[in-house]
Amino acid sequence: MNMRIGYVITALILVIAIVMVVLLIAPTRHEESYIIIGLVKVPTNVPRIIVSSVFSNGSQIPINYTCSGLNYSIPLYISNVPSNAKSLMVIMEDLNAPGSVFIHWVLYDAPPNITELPQGIPAQYYVPGIGYQGINDFGKVGYGGPCPPPGPPHEYVIIVLALNRELLPSSESDFDLVRSVNVGDVVGYGVLIGYYGG
Repeated sequence: MNMRIGYVITALILVIAIVMVVLLIAPTRHEESYIIIGLVKVPTNVPRIIVSSVFSNGSQIPINYTCSGLNYSIPLYISNVPSNAKSLMVIMEDLNAPGSVFIHWVLYDAPPNITELPQGIPAQYYVPGIGYQGINDFGKVGYGGPCPPPGPPHEYVIIVLALNRELLPSSESDFDLVRSVNVGDVVGYGVLIGYYGG
């Protein structure tokens, strides 16, 4: 009887060891399948969307798109969207905000065939022909331009996601909207980076 108990205990230890190895390996494989940009996870094996604006990638954001100017939303030109996209989502984050990432803009459920988002999109929940806008970290609907404290320029990243579904109208904050997007929802992405100092 003692030998049987010993076999059972040995088998249980072996099973536990195998389970622990699988649990340790699985997250590593999963992490290799995506990259993190601020609060956004994007898969590494999807097509890149081309995103451009009135400023070149990695340069200074013009003052009219900041709180020091007219605070217009940044115009975007979008191309190379995958044919299987059902909607587009735009996220603008300040990666250097004190304490954590600060979300300046989330626009979602934009038509996948849209090629341009004009400057100065109205600060309203639904914009016909363009999509829906969430509540930014200023506590307002729509775009809130760069408004950093005095000091070195902050890095702002605009991410365009092509999704395989619509998010559907929501009154959630931008943070919650961004978190609602899973890696598996993303079929393409593009990035535009700009800088602005206080």
